[in-house]
Amino acid sequence: MNKLFFKVLILSILCTSIVSTLFGFAGSSIIGTFWGWFWVSLLVQFIGFVAYNSYLIQKDDIALQQTEIQALEQLSKFVIRMNCAYCNQQANVPIQLNRKNTFKCESCNQVSGVSMQFIATTITTSIPSALSIVNISKATIAD
Repeated sequence: MNKLFFKVLILSILCTSIVSTLFGFAGSSIIGTFWGWFWVSLLVQFIGFVAYNSYLIQKDDIALQQTEIQALEQLSKFVIRMNCAYCNQQANVPIQLNRKNTFKCESCNQVSGVSMQFIATTITTSIPSALSIVNISKATIAD
């Protein structure tokens, strides 16, 4: 682990011990013993720190989830140019991948559906150009 982690850990333990010691002295001057007040104060601080850190973690998780949801919503929206199925007039159509897509044509007021199809294709390699073949031939002749 890094040095900063250990510095923060030691500082936290030191602060907690100092506060517990102060409560121990204050409590023993009122009623009871030093160690009783010390341990009760230490336990209360520990429970408080755990509760506060749990709250912060949940708050960060909720904010992260909301950010991810917003990003997914933004990434799922596309605008494509399509022709109306009835009058063949072009229109800009918003497409979302998580719902059924339709659009109403501004020209004929008919509602057209949008059908998407995904297919797998082969990946091809490019053929060397004629210039590179000539350069390779010249290199082999020169050798």
